[in-house]
Amino acid sequence: MHYRRRAMASLLSVGLALQVAYPAPPVPADGGQVQTDPAPAILRIRVLEGEGSIHTAGTRSSQPIVIFLTDEAGRPVEGASVSIRLPDEAPTGLFANGMRTEIAVTGPDGRVAIRGIQWARAAGPVQLRITANKGEARAGILSTQYVTEPAGSSQPRRGPDPAAGPPRPSINKEQPSRSKWILLAALIGGAAAGGVAAAARSGSTAPGAPPLAAVSLPTATIGNPTITIGRP
Repeated sequence: MHYRRRAMASLLSVGLALQVAYPAPPVPADGGQVQTDPAPAILRIRVLEGEGSIHTAGTRSSQPIVIFLTDEAGRPVEGASVSIRLPDEAPTGLFANGMRTEIAVTGPDGRVAIRGIQWARAAGPVQLRITANKGEARAGILSTQYVTEPAGSSQPRRGPDPAAGPPRPSINKEQPSRSKWILLAALIGGAAAGGVAAAARSGSTAPGAPPLAAVSLPTATIGNPTITIGRP
């Protein structure tokens, strides 16, 4: 009997020591569960849906941008703050709140979805800056969206390409041929005028002399066809 009492006292003392060394976690007043999820050391951001999406300028996007947040072990991070910011200059847009910045909190699956971006009328690539933080851990990435002109819209006329250099003058292939005929006509005219002048001088210096023989002009031939001037 005395032995049993001593054993019970020993067990009670051991239990008290364990309770002091390892106290039970406090119970919330509302009876809910205590959140014991520690803050992650590293955050990783991924865009699960909507990366590289193409939107029409001046419209509201219907496809959401889904962002996934994990810790260093690849587990979803709940309760992290995620900020998404659109550029201040065009091409850009506005979130559903009418601003260029949207802030959301990840759920138990570590995800947030951004919907209803109103895109501006300027076309081009749009860089979304995404940042996330929980405790001391922070991360950030860029997501690219593309805004295009509406179908059937008039495209601005492009000027000459600077990389192509100055425009080259057009070459008229008929110029050498025309020059050749002009030169031929000048030679023929000069020869004919020289012959007539010589005949006139001869006739004027020797009156009463026998008539002069007909002047035979040289034959000029350039290429095909042949042009003949004078007596054959």
